[in-house]
Amino acid sequence: MIYWYIFSALMLLSWLVWRVLVREKIPQLRVLMYHKVSGNGDRDGLTVPANSLEAQFNYLLKQGYTPLLLSDLLNYTRTQTPLPQRPVLITFDDGYRDNFTVMYPLLKKYGMKANIFLVPAFLQPEQAHDHANNEYLQLSDIQAMDQQLVEYGLHSYDHKSYKKLTPDEINQDIIATKRLLQSMDISYQPCLAFPYGAFPKRNPVKRLQFYKTLAANDIELAFRIGNRLNRLPLRNPLLIQRLDIRGDDPFEKFVSLLRKGKNKI
Repeated sequence: MIYWYIFSALMLLSWLVWRVLVREKIPQLRVLMYHKVSGNGDRDGLTVPANSLEAQFNYLLKQGYTPLLLSDLLNYTRTQTPLPQRPVLITFDDGYRDNFTVMYPLLKKYGMKANIFLVPAFLQPEQAHDHANNEYLQLSDIQAMDQQLVEYGLHSYDHKSYKKLTPDEINQDIIATKRLLQSMDISYQPCLAFPYGAFPKRNPVKRLQFYKTLAANDIELAFRIGNRLNRLPLRNPLLIQRLDIRGDDPFEKFVSLLRKGKNKI
């Protein structure tokens, strides 16, 4: 019996070593999901303090990660243009104004790249420029950010959950989103982040219809949450998983999430 336990332990150890070694060799894409960035130290589930974001940027660079723009990932999926060895896609949802006032200076400082998923109904008029409660980006903010460092994607028209909408309502929502951004002369990539990370995933028929709706609207990349790493090549470009970077988590949680995600891949 003792030999059986020893044999089982050795087999388990061998499997764990193999799993780690193989996982390190599998090409993976990490997609980080942020929302707000605070310049005064505030932190919560959606708000990362500027000093924490700076530490995360610094860590990414020291660990050899290369930030991507959405167009880089599109080129990879369209033409198999090679990605760097440790690619990371940094994304921000909703288009908060602190993405410009707080995040963007850090982006320039560290030579990073980021992608902002916009909700056009949230964008602020220019006359609100001096208002203290001006929460979302303005057109001038978007125009001021270097297109070599920042690109934009879609995040629905007014942030309704796609899980609760009919296929026709989702279709109309995407059309309205693109139309309003075009009317504001905002350049965007054909990429969509689901509001709340939600989509009709339980019902196979509705899920297939959802993919068809995205494709009919020329959406080439779509993002949920999931908190897992994405093996390359992507199994489904319309269901890319993102890692939820929370402001109330310790730095060690960021490192762990970046390394292996919440669950095994």
